[in-house]
Amino acid sequence: MSNSKYNLVTWLVAIILAIYLFWQWQNNHGMGACCSVPVATAPTAEPLAPAPIADAFKCRATADKFESSGDASTVTWLSKSAELSNWLKAGGADWVATCNDASVVLSGTVESDAAKTKASADALAFFGDKVTVDNQLSVSTSNKTIEPANTVTAPATVNLYFDTGKTKLSSEAENSLLPIAEWLKANPNAKAVISGYHDPRGNKAINAELAKNRAKAVSAVLKLAGVDETRIEMRKPADTDGGGDLSQARRVEVSVE
Repeated sequence: MSNSKYNLVTWLVAIILAIYLFWQWQNNHGMGACCSVPVATAPTAEPLAPAPIADAFKCRATADKFESSGDASTVTWLSKSAELSNWLKAGGADWVATCNDASVVLSGTVESDAAKTKASADALAFFGDKVTVDNQLSVSTSNKTIEPANTVTAPATVNLYFDTGKTKLSSEAENSLLPIAEWLKANPNAKAVISGYHDPRGNKAINAELAKNRAKAVSAVLKLAGVDETRIEMRKPADTDGGGDLSQARRVEVSVE
């Protein structure tokens, strides 16, 4: 083979080898891919499964049955569940206790408000002070005695006191009239009687007018509270001189008849 042919073959081999090496480099094989020792890959850890969430504790008790479900690990009274049914049976045939680990709701009927109050105390003693007791027991209307409004004792006479020369009522005095106003509204056959007094000092005619205006101020408060004007009587006393202590003499008396 001539030198020219030899050189051509050599160049072709070199070009082919160069192309092959370039391809190996481009595909990340590298020069020593054939002889390199594979590197061990650490296995990927499997994610831990979440811990199961326990169902919340709940229960329902009647005089005949006790049912519960869920996590009762924190329910300290559960061992006395049989006593709970006995207590409900003693309280009333329709009593029901609906509960969870933190609260209990009582429902059913009782004979009186006193019995309802006792039920709350008994439930607190049974379940403990860490459990909230919601007493929804209702007092049976068949056991209530409803007294007619007109048989209730009328409120006592109210004395309202004024400063010297003044006719304006204080807010405290106005509030003291509210029981009379409410009683009058509940007893349509009754009326309010208002009488004004003054202390003995000064001009009698001026003082008499002052006492009258104080009585009118009291009447206005009753009207604002809902008492009809026809049920308010302005009654002038035989002697408007209040007598005695001066601060006690400057007064308006309100009574009901």
